[in-house]
Amino acid sequence: MGPERRGPIHLPMDTMGIALSGMRSASTRIAVSAHNVANLLTEGFRPQRATQSAQASGGSQALVSTADQPESVDLDREIVGQIEAKTQFKASLRVLSAEAEMRGSLLDILA
Repeated sequence: MGPERRGPIHLPMDTMGIALSGMRSASTRIAVSAHNVANLLTEGFRPQRATQSAQASGGSQALVSTADQPESVDLDREIVGQIEAKTQFKASLRVLSAEAEMRGSLLDILA
């Protein structure tokens, strides 16, 4: 005899909240990068950094900090960061759309 089978494990997951937090994090990253690029030639400018981290409840959060000392803005780094944030936003939007579609299908089934 094999191992005892149990029913499926259902973990609570706020898919919509996770997707929205990803979109907020991506938006923060884009805003910080845009701020840095806009001030590329500003003398004595202290660039900002958006540090993204996972949240225990799911999703992500981007925290903004400012450099302690003036430093030059690395345009290559900013462009790559913008592309990453754009990709993150689009992926999170797709998760949000899939969640809405699944909820709609569930309501159709229950109707």
